Amino acid sequence: MATIDRIGKYRIDGVLGSGAMGVVYKAFDADIARTVALKTIRHELLDGLQEADIVARFRNEAQASGRLVHPNIVAVYDFGAYGDTTYIAMEYVDGTPLNAFLVKDVPMDLAASITCITQLLRALDYAHARGVVHRDIKPANILITADAQVKITDFGIAKIESSTLTQVGAVIGTPSYMSPEQFKGETVDGRSDLFAVGIVLYQMLTGVRPFSGPASTVMHQIIHETPPRPSERQPALNPAFDTVLAKAMAKRLEDRYPSAQAFLDALSAAYMQQTGGVPLTDEDNERTVLAFQRPAVPEPARPAHPAGVSQHGSSVPAATGSASGLTASAPDWLQGLAPELQTALSTQIGPVAKLVLKNAARDAADLDDLCDKLMPHIGSDAGRAQFQERVRDIKKKHGLSTLSTMSGRSQTGTGKPATQLTQMTGMPTLLQLSPELMEAAQMKLAVYVGPIAKVLAKRASKMTGNVDEFYRLLAENLPDPQERARFLKDVAKG
Repeated sequence: MATIDRIGKYRIDGVLGSGAMGVVYKAFDADIARTVALKTIRHELLDGLQEADIVARFRNEAQASGRLVHPNIVAVYDFGAYGDTTYIAMEYVDGTPLNAFLVKDVPMDLAASITCITQLLRALDYAHARGVVHRDIKPANILITADAQVKITDFGIAKIESSTLTQVGAVIGTPSYMSPEQFKGETVDGRSDLFAVGIVLYQMLTGVRPFSGPASTVMHQIIHETPPRPSERQPALNPAFDTVLAKAMAKRLEDRYPSAQAFLDALSAAYMQQTGGVPLTDEDNERTVLAFQRPAVPEPARPAHPAGVSQHGSSVPAATGSASGLTASAPDWLQGLAPELQTALSTQIGPVAKLVLKNAARDAADLDDLCDKLMPHIGSDAGRAQFQERVRDIKKKHGLSTLSTMSGRSQTGTGKPATQLTQMTGMPTLLQLSPELMEAAQMKLAVYVGPIAKVLAKRASKMTGNVDEFYRLLAENLPDPQERARFLKDVAKG
């Protein structure tokens, strides 16, 4: 196929993805100096019998998204045709679909889950108020940027008030995330989207979908069966989440939340019950950003994992819970323990556990020392207690003695935990680290790791007040020895 360098007024700068009906390009609108994602369909690739319907849905996507201007919805700028190509020019988002972060049987970090669903519900509340029902809410249509911002995309089958595109009786959607009324071909409204959000939230909180199997099985489950309560599958969850999800996924429209805002209010109240009245903190926000870093590319020697599809149709490696990359380089004493430790840590902090464990294992003297280094990454007392109990089980299974209490081991050389020392002396651990020093180190680290440098710098500053140790902790986030050396040399210059 000949290379395309322009479609209408848009300069084509690259291909972001492709499918059976067309291509999504990275393009540039010179009139207003803006980079866009140009989603196209080529008429010669369409079945003539379906062409009118496909083009109509394409136009529907442009009309649905085009009337919505919200920070959590991918914006549409233009719709048109050029030659045999129909296109939509939309906001270019450097994001990864949520499904790439979901690992089977491993719950997402709770703070990350709440933050994601909060943004999703706010966007849907906005869309519903303007007469737009998405009708295909699922992880693949929820993009997450590097700074953990949610963007809803793909309004191709959205229902617009006054639209005649899809009539009652049409079954449209993705089976695992469809509402009962969608399966039945009945009238849908915003509460149908809330049912799908409930499914996504259930999956994030428990690590499993509430309804699964072949499409016919899923349809029967969604219409007739009630899934296990989330707290049955994840005992650390407060039963308040059971109540929230039961209402969100009620079989009858009228039994669900009347609006996305009502859903959000109930979810926020459940989170406060989980934390004992403590709202999301800066540390929770940092953990959220870490949880939504791009999943690592699987090792070439391993079988390829199913790929997620990004907003623009390009392949995105799926997140993996495998510890193979860690065990290959782990010290001898950790070789047999790494997979179980990663699973235990993943239960508390999500898929980022692999990276955190790998970094902490580099200079850990033994299992207890390693656990001391992991404890600060777990955001709640209950979570830390659960992790400690799981580690005790792992020790017992492998015949290891407990040489310390883990959370009480010292990293300060005094025999007392650093946090306890801070409480006794009133001296904050970041006393020696000036904001200017932290900012300079963050900017130098960002050259290697991108926006997450801010999170890593803030976290390291909470672990030590010593400048050299601060730099060393930052360098540990660089797996390449040469990059670590260059970073340390760079910060040493001041």
